[in-house]
Amino acid sequence: MDTLLADLAMILIVAGITALIFKKLRQPLVLGYIVAGFITSPNFTYFPTIANKASVETWAEIGVIFLMFSLGLEFSFYKLKKVGSSAFIATGIAVLDMIIIGYLTGNILGWSRMNSLFLGGMLSMSSTAIIFKAFDDLGLKQEKFANFVLGVLIIEDIAGIVMMVLLSTIATASANVSLLELLPGIGNLVFCLILWFVLGMYIVPSFFKRYNNLFNDETLLIVAVGLCLSMVIIAEHAGFSSALGAFIMGSLIAEAPSAERIEELFKPVKDLFGAVFFVSVGMLVDPILLWQYIIPVLILIVVTIVGQITSATLGMLAAGQSLKNAIRSGCCLCQIGEFSFILAKVGTELGVTSDFLYPIIVAVSVITTFTTPFCMGFAEPLYQLVRKHLPRTILERLDQDEEEPEAKDENAWLELLKSYALQMLIFSVLLTAISLVSEYYLLPYLNNKQIPFANYIAAALTLIAMAPILAKLLQNHQLDGHFAILWYKRRANHIPITALILSKFVLAVMSLYFVFHSLAQWHGLICFFCIIVAVYGLSRCRWVISQYLRLESTFLVNLNEKHMQEHHDGDITTLRESLDQQLQIVSYNVKSTSPLIGKSLKELSFYQNYHCNIIRIATDSSNTFMPGGDDKLVKNSRFTIIGMPQDIEIFKRAIRQEQLGLEVRFHQRSLRDYMLDKEVPKELKLFIYALQVKDCPDLLGKTIRNTPLRNQYNCMIVSVDRGAYNLAYADANLVLEKKDLLWILGQPNDIKNMILKLTVEK
Repeated sequence: MDTLLADLAMILIVAGITALIFKKLRQPLVLGYIVAGFITSPNFTYFPTIANKASVETWAEIGVIFLMFSLGLEFSFYKLKKVGSSAFIATGIAVLDMIIIGYLTGNILGWSRMNSLFLGGMLSMSSTAIIFKAFDDLGLKQEKFANFVLGVLIIEDIAGIVMMVLLSTIATASANVSLLELLPGIGNLVFCLILWFVLGMYIVPSFFKRYNNLFNDETLLIVAVGLCLSMVIIAEHAGFSSALGAFIMGSLIAEAPSAERIEELFKPVKDLFGAVFFVSVGMLVDPILLWQYIIPVLILIVVTIVGQITSATLGMLAAGQSLKNAIRSGCCLCQIGEFSFILAKVGTELGVTSDFLYPIIVAVSVITTFTTPFCMGFAEPLYQLVRKHLPRTILERLDQDEEEPEAKDENAWLELLKSYALQMLIFSVLLTAISLVSEYYLLPYLNNKQIPFANYIAAALTLIAMAPILAKLLQNHQLDGHFAILWYKRRANHIPITALILSKFVLAVMSLYFVFHSLAQWHGLICFFCIIVAVYGLSRCRWVISQYLRLESTFLVNLNEKHMQEHHDGDITTLRESLDQQLQIVSYNVKSTSPLIGKSLKELSFYQNYHCNIIRIATDSSNTFMPGGDDKLVKNSRFTIIGMPQDIEIFKRAIRQEQLGLEVRFHQRSLRDYMLDKEVPKELKLFIYALQVKDCPDLLGKTIRNTPLRNQYNCMIVSVDRGAYNLAYADANLVLEKKDLLWILGQPNDIKNMILKLTVEK
């Protein structure tokens, strides 16, 4: 114990002194910690050395965990989505180029296959900390190219995590492992990442929201660190590194409302153990070994600087950046940083890299860190040099303004397939996870406890767990978003869209087959009959669908609310005016030949098919606002619909393609224009009112369908705000929660009556 304390005291005192010196010199503290590690290591004989190196390595491992957890706290799935596809393109090209360059350089130097692979991975990782500091010092944070560089760094962090897992998989496999043999490991990684992301995003932010008022600084830090270490254990049991688990939990907590507070509280812990980690890195610096490998060190410095500038510049150009911004970005990324140390440590711990690689990478990192400000200053002369020698035609093309990711018109089919593939991937992972838990944990547990009818109990519990997902998969009659756009665009799209919908049905049936055949052990006609009954029941059960909507809305709110809150001022008047302008209305006459005549609104399913609502049906003798499902369209009647612009467009296409026999009575315009139109008679005026569910206990816990708003008060919910997140397409089966803000459309007198009844009469 005395040795442990003496080692820790010496490490921290020396690290503190070197950190002060490097801060005075305006250099990164990381370099000071590495120097402290070298001074206290056995390689430096002019200073007392540590007595127990194993204890330092343990602290260093904790340091890696906490560094990755802190990196996760700074990460954001919302930011990742916001950087756009251009940043992914630039990062992909730059990282892949440097991996290849590093691997080839290792081969040229005569190093082994694993040394070369790890070298390529380490050379591809730029230093987030160094670049942030350089941008601060040089006042470049507000520059447009700087924002793009920061987006690239976010994606590089993700690439580093994936690379760490893949290199670990390759290292533990046979020497002649092929890509085909790596596929199971990659599949396992993707499966676990999706499962942890979906479940974690639902559970972790919800937990912090629910108990936010109970947390003080002490309990918040304890819970955060506890969750971090729990995820570390889960990741290690799944066969992945502890660093991956720490990063995952950090990124999940980053979406919680108290994330900034946790990050601030955790900073001293991260700084302490992070310092120990970098000190342990410095302990591996052997001057004799470095002198022996001085030529490889110098080669790798040149390869890193030239390779990073070239690769990053090419990546930026491919992503649509102008030549000047591409070169400036490339000159910022010309170093290797702290993530390279983590990759090097992985190789050392697995025993697949040589002892010389770690100190070489440290030396290259230190020197390229010192050269970064000079490289950034060299960006303008380099740009002028390149510009001078490029042909005019190429120069004119490269000098054009960079493309904005948001401005690209993407093919509707591509958008459909992307969203469909993501949804199917998530559903497949969740259903597979439930199946695996049931088969390998639940059923054996029930059998070991000798519980009667264990198979039937396991099957029932599994079906209950799967039910919300299966209900969503079986809602094939609903065409939303890109499905609807393509469906009504041309008839030739019907066959492929039907095939996509059928594949959802097949996934649901396969899951039900597992429940009834593998767990309940029913066969033949009995199994077939049970599947048919389950399909019918799940597709029709509104309660199950409402549970899915509750889960989905919680997930979406957790994922988006925190970042949307930054742009959400909460002013009801501003929000109402925005909604007034977004919602569009249009009126139609029903021709005498229309196939809609005689059908009820329930049969027509306008909302399910087009996300539009009928807000008025009129004939020569009647005028019905907010009609119910039993109201019918009759010959020569008129009706008005409301929806978002894209939904109105879908409805127009449906009229043409399905020959619905409708003609426009008054053309499309915003609800706001309609309400301000002085020519609209008073009895036809409409108004939108914002109603808090917390003020109306009668609405709490009910689905939109079961509220009395339409039947009793002739009003309609047109949108729901859950916190700062808007549930634009609020399904009729959505369960209303206390924090919901309802946007209700109706005539002024009806809304006044509703307010008096719901918020006053209690």
